[in-house]
Amino acid sequence: MKEKNISWSNILPICTLLIVVVVFSVISKGRILTGQNMQTVLDQSLTVMIGGMGMIFVLSHGGIDLAVGSTACVAVFIAAKIAMPYGVIPVFVIAILVGTLTGLVIGVFSAKFKVPSFMVTVAMQTGLRGIANFFSASSGIIVMSPDFMKLNTLKFKIPFIIILLILMTYLFEYTKIGIYSKAIGENELCSKISGINVVKIKCIGFMISGALAGITGVFMMFRTGGANNMLGKGFEMRVIMALLLGSVPVVGGMDSKMFKVVIGALTVLALENGLSVSGISGGLYQLIEGIMLVVVCVITASVKAKAILHDEKIALQQQKTVN
Repeated sequence: MKEKNISWSNILPICTLLIVVVVFSVISKGRILTGQNMQTVLDQSLTVMIGGMGMIFVLSHGGIDLAVGSTACVAVFIAAKIAMPYGVIPVFVIAILVGTLTGLVIGVFSAKFKVPSFMVTVAMQTGLRGIANFFSASSGIIVMSPDFMKLNTLKFKIPFIIILLILMTYLFEYTKIGIYSKAIGENELCSKISGINVVKIKCIGFMISGALAGITGVFMMFRTGGANNMLGKGFEMRVIMALLLGSVPVVGGMDSKMFKVVIGALTVLALENGLSVSGISGGLYQLIEGIMLVVVCVITASVKAKAILHDEKIALQQQKTVN
C-alpha cells in the first residue's frame, strides 16, 4: 500500500492565518471580525498580494528583491507624470514598462555578472529612492485625477486581482518560467547541467517582479490619491514578511506556491490590524511581529528538514528493495 504524505508546508500558512484571526478575535473582543474591519484588511492586503506575486518568482530561484517599494514609487511617478491625462490604461502600461526595465537591470547585474541579488537590490533601492526624491523636489506631489478616484473600490480591485492571480498562478505553476525558477532554487548546478538557461530565467523572474511592482505602485496611488517620494517606503519588508508567513522558503525551491502569497498577505494584514485594533503600542507591535516571523521561519525550516529526511528514507527503502 502506497504511503500518503501530508504536505505540512502547504497546511502551515493556513494554520498561521487561522491562529492570528482567532487570537486577535479574542483579544479585541470580536472587533477584528466586523464587516467594515474585514473589508479594510482585504483592501490593504491587495497591494501586498500583487508585490508577492511578483517577488515569488525571484524568491523561488533563491534571490531577493528589496527594491520593489522603490520601483513601485518611481514607476507610478513616471507613469502619472506622462500618461495621467490620457487615462488609466496608459498609466498602467507605462508603470509596468518602467518596472520591467528596472527588473531587467537588476537581473542582468545579479544573474549575468554574479552580483548577489541582495546587494544589487539594496543599491537599486537607494538609487530609485533618490530619483523619487528628485521628482518630488522638481514636480511636487502628483494629485490623482477624479477619474482615477472612481477606481479606488473593491468592485474594481478584486476582479483585477483575481484575473492577475489566475495569470500568475498559471505562469508560476504550469510554464517553464515558474517550474525552472523552482528547479534553480532546488539546485542551480543541476539545473545548468540539465540545460536550463539559468541567467535567462533569473532575469525573467526579476522582470516579472518589477512589472508587478509597477502595478502595485498604481494601486498605491489609488489608495493615497496621488504620487509622492514616500510611496512604497518599507513596502518590500511587508512583502517579504507575507511570503515568509505564507511558508514560502527563503532559499526557494519546489515548496514555493502561488496560493501561499495570498494567505501570507492576509496573515500580515490580519496581524497588523489585530495589533492596532487591540490597542497594542508601536514598539510592542514590532516586537510581536518579529517574534512571530522567527517562530514561523523555524517551524517552516523544521517541516522542510523532516520532509527531506522522509524522502531520503523512502529512497533508501526503494534502493534496498531493488537490490
